Amino acid sequence: MMLRLNHKLNLNILCSKCKILRSVHLNWTLHENTSIVHDSRHKLNKPICYNYHHDVMEVYTNTLILKNVAKWKTDQFSSSNKLLNNKSNSIFKYCDDPDHLITYLKQCLEGCCKVSKSLLTQFMLTMAKHGRVNGLILIERLNEKYDYGIKKSELQMSFAEAYWTNGNLIKMFKVFEIIYPVESTKVNFVLEPIIYTIVKSRGCASIVILSNFVNCITIEHRNYYPMSILWKYLFLSELYNDNLAADQLTQQNSNLIEYIQYLVPAIMDSILKQHNIDCAHRLMVMLLKHDRMEFYQLVLKSLFEYYYMLGNVRQCKEIMKNSFELNVPLTQVQQLQLINMVFKNKQPRQINKEVTATIFKLMF
Repeated sequence: MMLRLNHKLNLNILCSKCKILRSVHLNWTLHENTSIVHDSRHKLNKPICYNYHHDVMEVYTNTLILKNVAKWKTDQFSSSNKLLNNKSNSIFKYCDDPDHLITYLKQCLEGCCKVSKSLLTQFMLTMAKHGRVNGLILIERLNEKYDYGIKKSELQMSFAEAYWTNGNLIKMFKVFEIIYPVESTKVNFVLEPIIYTIVKSRGCASIVILSNFVNCITIEHRNYYPMSILWKYLFLSELYNDNLAADQLTQQNSNLIEYIQYLVPAIMDSILKQHNIDCAHRLMVMLLKHDRMEFYQLVLKSLFEYYYMLGNVRQCKEIMKNSFELNVPLTQVQQLQLINMVFKNKQPRQINKEVTATIFKLMF
């Protein structure tokens, strides 16, 4: 960066010949390492005394004094305007430092510098990630003052993220309640990991706050998605109290089953990967209780496939028997698989690891 500074210096210089003080006013321009005197009446190669004494050593000394003064003022200006002298694009190197950004945003608010909309959006993400609510307030004021066109709902989502980072659940859910009519899709998208984290943390107070928010959304907006996600993670929890809370949700909200039934395939994939058969049995009981036979049939099919791959003939026979008793038959392919297991004693095909390894080597 090319630095150009103008200085008006007022100095009292003593003539070494006649010991007379003379006030000198110099207009200096400092451009990199070059000094220029604009006032021709007081150039350094002219005598400054009224007696016109001329001393080479005196001129040299005065030159050093003036250069040192100019250098000190230059250093002071550079250090006190570190962010102010940066071009808009070079400010990116401060994007992950909220303290520098807050200083820069204050200067923008005072009109000392200007920031583009793309940079302001990037700063907004940084402030939200670090939980700097004060920085988001500055961005909000800039957006209102200079009309950057950032949507209020986007700013509110950033405030919600900052509150989450700071662990302030009450304020975060309050923001979600305000913007839910406008940004329900975005809120629902971020809610699932939030609900999972809260249930996994096993904090009773946090779950109460979450439940209040979910009930509010269900009542005011008739949207059961947040409640169905809460039910899902309470149902999958290892804690018995969480399982009871999941049952209470279905009992207190009769329409909830209409939404959670579509979660059955995903839930079955999750619990069978973890070999959590007890959870599968609880799911079957709940579906029977609410007479959801179509989804109960899906659970039976998944369980049959699971036990078939394990080669467990007895469990496969029990599942097949249960399917006929409740008139929810399994597929013809599964029926043939059971016949092969029982009468032909044919085990499920296993992958030949040696052949697989050979093919892998040949491929490369």
